[in-house]
Amino acid sequence: MRKAYLFICPVLLLFCPPTFAQENSRSGSVKQDSPRVIQTEDMKLAMKAHELEAGGKYDEALKLYGQAIALNGRFTPFVYHNRGMLYLHQAKASQDPQSRIADLQRAIADFQTSIRLGAASKEELNRGLERVATRANLDEATKLLDEATHR
Repeated sequence: MRKAYLFICPVLLLFCPPTFAQENSRSGSVKQDSPRVIQTEDMKLAMKAHELEAGGKYDEALKLYGQAIALNGRFTPFVYHNRGMLYLHQAKASQDPQSRIADLQRAIADFQTSIRLGAASKEELNRGLERVATRANLDEATKLLDEATHR
């Protein structure tokens, strides 16, 4: 859970850069020079899903992640990554071998989709997804799946 939180916070910071204000010399009012980032619907759903996930409401979070993915917005590679993290955490916590394997398979599929979508993107942030977090999480989920299926 902590890794997902650590990943989404820097991502949101990149999507929501700080605004720098300058004082207007005539009126003393604040003028904003940097553009405001408009949160897309898929981003809003993903943030809400992450809040639910942090609160332990995994089924509700999965539904919201699914809704965000269905929108196919620019945040979709990150939504797949975050949903994959949820499945990975569920698999680690699961005592049932079948549930564990199923969650690991879902996590791997989501990480692979995140990498594919990020690699195909023209946005540097999405392409960086493959190099940073998603590849490591894919490797971890794959290792855990191998261990679970070859006992």
